[in-house]
Amino acid sequence: MFKKMLISANAFMLVTACTLPYAKDRTVEKALDRFEQAYIKEYGKTDHLNADRQLLSEALVRVKNRYVDEVDPDVLMTEAIKGLKKETPGTEPVTLALNSMMASLDPYSAYMDPASYKRYQSNLEGRFVGFGVRVEMRDGKLTIITPIKGSPAESAGILPNDIISRINGTDLSGLSLMEAVSRLRGPEGSIAILTIVRKNVPPIEFSIKRKAVDVDPVEYRVDGDVGYIRINSFNRKTADHVNDALNLFSSTLGNSLCGVILDMRNNPGGLVTAAVSVADQFLEDGNIFAAENRGKKFSHEEAEAGDAINGRPIMIMLNKGSASASEIVAGALQNRRRAKIIGQQSYGKGVMQTLYNLDNGGGLRVTTGRFTAGGGASFNGIGLTPDIKDKVIENENKLAPIARAGQALNCSLSLQTASSNMTR
Repeated sequence: MFKKMLISANAFMLVTACTLPYAKDRTVEKALDRFEQAYIKEYGKTDHLNADRQLLSEALVRVKNRYVDEVDPDVLMTEAIKGLKKETPGTEPVTLALNSMMASLDPYSAYMDPASYKRYQSNLEGRFVGFGVRVEMRDGKLTIITPIKGSPAESAGILPNDIISRINGTDLSGLSLMEAVSRLRGPEGSIAILTIVRKNVPPIEFSIKRKAVDVDPVEYRVDGDVGYIRINSFNRKTADHVNDALNLFSSTLGNSLCGVILDMRNNPGGLVTAAVSVADQFLEDGNIFAAENRGKKFSHEEAEAGDAINGRPIMIMLNKGSASASEIVAGALQNRRRAKIIGQQSYGKGVMQTLYNLDNGGGLRVTTGRFTAGGGASFNGIGLTPDIKDKVIENENKLAPIARAGQALNCSLSLQTASSNMTR
């Protein structure tokens, strides 16, 4: 089955592209002339000026032609020039300019220098060096979506919805997502002090050592007569691991399989191609997602025949940390009446980013579309509404929400899981 390579990042569309021979655009050239004048005033006529102008031109044309809404190159250049005046030792002027320009678009668009871009590509394979946290910029604050299982952050006691306010005493406020993330980067084995702001408690400092983290995108097991699948993220391995889970359920339970629980709580998204492949395993036909750019549909995926569990019921677990690609899967299955959702209103990130290669080895992440899933309405800024509301209960047994999802399926879970909902 042919599927476009899409990312959601936390929904992105991954597109590799070399520089195209763009025709001269007078509005772009005029904006670049302004940049050159500001660059010379700030740094002098350096040997890098022409290359930096070309890189900015490449980025500016991509944004002008592909961003989800119409943009004014002159306004974007004003933001790029503001970036030149930032005092950030060791950061190249063109990086400062591009960071500022991309951050002015929305919280998800960003420039990645060659080193950052290489790390980003590794992340899509499920391995990286760091503290092991999934983060998003929420209301200008670097917010933990979830610590990764087995990571230094999880071991240290970092929790979902914690805010990283400082690293080694340096304030992270006012930075773009990519700028803040770059401050968190460091070599394997290095130690940093993270200042965490947590609701109802004074700021906490954690000393954490960076290490290589392998992201396990999927966990699964047979639980009574239920197949339980927890999808932590959507990377290049996710769809294959879900397929492995379904094969296990078939070989272990066969026709005794009562239903499947898809647990996507605190799943921030990832590759949309992975989300499409996962949703397609449970659908016979119909729309999985569609995306619009400037009012026109430009991308969509339809399910191909073949429901891997032959119509058996599905219960999807979501919470406020479920975003992007996880919302595509949940929205497609809910709107196609293939599954019900239990939990909380999801996060509501229904925008697509396109990832473009740049000639310097870096990359651009550009918001290029707004999603719908399963033919339903846009969930951007709203989230998906659960069919069955289920509150988060502090300090309850971790199996208890799964037990309630199993009960909603009218299936028989293992004694351990089923009894967990009785002890709070």
